[in-house]
Amino acid sequence: MNTRTVNGMPVKVAPNAETVSDQAYTAIVDLILSHQLRPGERTSVIQLAERLAMGRTPVKEAITRLQAEGLLSVAGRSGTTVNSIDEDTARQIFALRRNLETFAVSDAVKNAKAEDIKLLRNLLSELSKSSVSSRNFAEDALRFVSANVKFHALIVGSAGNPTLDRLYGQIQLQAQIVTYLFHRGVNPDSFKHRQDEHVAIVDALEERDAARLKKLLASHAETTERSVLEALSNIASTSTKRLQRIGVAQNDNVSKKKPVTKKARQPK
Repeated sequence: MNTRTVNGMPVKVAPNAETVSDQAYTAIVDLILSHQLRPGERTSVIQLAERLAMGRTPVKEAITRLQAEGLLSVAGRSGTTVNSIDEDTARQIFALRRNLETFAVSDAVKNAKAEDIKLLRNLLSELSKSSVSSRNFAEDALRFVSANVKFHALIVGSAGNPTLDRLYGQIQLQAQIVTYLFHRGVNPDSFKHRQDEHVAIVDALEERDAARLKKLLASHAETTERSVLEALSNIASTSTKRLQRIGVAQNDNVSKKKPVTKKARQPK
């Protein structure tokens, strides 16, 4: 049996139990990123278990985690649904993320360890491989999101505040997935700019420069938020115009139809 710490106490867990649950979690996120599970689409533990060729227990545990993080909704007989993200929801998510990151800075610059900086440098390399240097964004989606989640979580985690970590974790993956989905096909120059921002963030943390780190994190978050909200706005506008065109076409078809008149009966 393996052990892990829960509320400060060592607890025995079955070998590989956590690993299988994590694999299910990662696989479901991958389905969302690759659009094999779309916003508004319904599924279930049974369907996902069959689809992923995994047991129901780890899939159920993964769904519970993703529900807590706001990616999925579970409602009785209605099953599990992938949550849709609109402009207002995205705005709220990014505002929370930005404020929590800013809150973490003061303690992060004091408590960050050399090991944290080393891990961040390693993640910079991973982010570069899956974005700036990538030639296939779809294939590298999961790797990019995973590395980006870890990067930002490590910045916040270096503050040494477990309560903050818990709150941040509830919105972080959702923010990153939304960010990736609406950056698909974007000019690689935008990824290069974002990577430069990541490098500057790590430099500021290593130099214990709180003012600079706050400024960099805020700027980085605002740039991402602005581009995502713009993409969502364009999608909403396109959908509205499409519906308007459909409405006009339907009206034209109705107006073109000749009125049906009954022929007068001829006297016999």
